[in-house]
Amino acid sequence: MQPKDEDEFVDMLWTMANHTAGPIAIRYPRGAGTGAVPKATPKLLEIGKTEVVQHGRDVALFGLDNLFEIAQAAALKLEETGFCVALINPRWIKPIDTGTLEFFARSVEVVCTLEDHVLHNGFGCAVMEHLHSNQINTPVVRIGWPDQFIEHGSIPVLRKKHGLTAEALEEKVAPFLRKKSGNQSSVA
Repeated sequence: MQPKDEDEFVDMLWTMANHTAGPIAIRYPRGAGTGAVPKATPKLLEIGKTEVVQHGRDVALFGLDNLFEIAQAAALKLEETGFCVALINPRWIKPIDTGTLEFFARSVEVVCTLEDHVLHNGFGCAVMEHLHSNQINTPVVRIGWPDQFIEHGSIPVLRKKHGLTAEALEEKVAPFLRKKSGNQSSVA
């Protein structure tokens, strides 16, 4: 499990405490959270089930963990240029929610994964592998860390340097999106 904010982290802790069917783990980033206030009573999360925040028909953004905020910012930018964006909080690396993934991959022009990990063998790779195995040929754009030593520094500076930003996402998905008629400022 990987929480998008402090409230979801508490739900994941509650889910972990009540899970008796085998091992379970939570991965969370260093540094401060988003500032989300946990609700009074945590809720159990369904194992392997994503949270679909909004539906869209042009691009599906799967923003894992703290990169969900970047997915939200990118969704706003893409919507300003006329695109209809699906925004999904995957929550789980394993098991992956194959039903939700397949639904969106069959309905959009491009899928984009965002993860606060090295891209090599990460969440985006699992998405691509599953889609390939099921002969779903929707392009997948991955946003994450390169497979190299990352120097120390402030998180915002390092994200900008290595392309983990809403602007970088917009640039990477643009070639896969068709211009919207009547919108002169379209991305693609």
